[in-house]
Amino acid sequence: MKKMTAVLGLLVSLTLTGTGNAQPDRSAETANLLAGLTSSSGARRIQAAKLVTQAGLRDQGLYETIAALLKQGYAAGTEDEHVDEMSWLCKALAASGDPRYRELLQEVAARALSPKLQHYARQSEELIEEYAERSRVLNATESWDAELNAEENRLVNMLGSDDPGLKRDAAKNVVRSLQVHPRVYEVIAAELLEMLAAGNSGTLEIDTMAWLCKALAGSGESKYLETLKQVEAGTQNLKLKSHVAKAIKQIN
Repeated sequence: MKKMTAVLGLLVSLTLTGTGNAQPDRSAETANLLAGLTSSSGARRIQAAKLVTQAGLRDQGLYETIAALLKQGYAAGTEDEHVDEMSWLCKALAASGDPRYRELLQEVAARALSPKLQHYARQSEELIEEYAERSRVLNATESWDAELNAEENRLVNMLGSDDPGLKRDAAKNVVRSLQVHPRVYEVIAAELLEMLAAGNSGTLEIDTMAWLCKALAGSGESKYLETLKQVEAGTQNLKLKSHVAKAIKQIN
């Protein structure tokens, strides 16, 4: 990490001042992630990279920092923890949604010493366009609800996406949250019934609906029992039925 200090010193100021006209201001969140990425703790660096993949940030300085870390580190060793860290940096760089980073990911895929890292570099390059759409969804503010905070509005955006993967990620985030606004649970219930009515039966769709049930159960609100019972009656999928039953039991 000492070899990276000079480059990082130049990039920190770019990251903190490069938020431009972003709304809302996420500079504090970006600064926290930067601190994690440049930490002396490998576990903290990996966690920060994971968080970047979920955040939908558009800060160019942040991604330039990630690119610098990856560029300097991808050929530095094949130890498991190092390869894991570099693999997450590949994913974090893909989360930029910026095709300008394809060249670096291609370089890692071709020259990394670890086959595992090569694999994740190739996979990350393929995900750039998907992450660009994810970023668009997370950062759309046209229909934001003034009663919700920024994170809750991003969750609603994700829940309303046509991508079941984004819906599932939102549901997971709700499950892991201590508390969200009741409006978020209303959206979860509506999306769950919409997916049921659409007859979604693919593996991803079923998994998404299962997470939506789990998230809805976290509300603790008995008014959602009817929604869950509709799903239980309307699906033939045994996995989903099992998750619905658990959700009903949790509310009861």
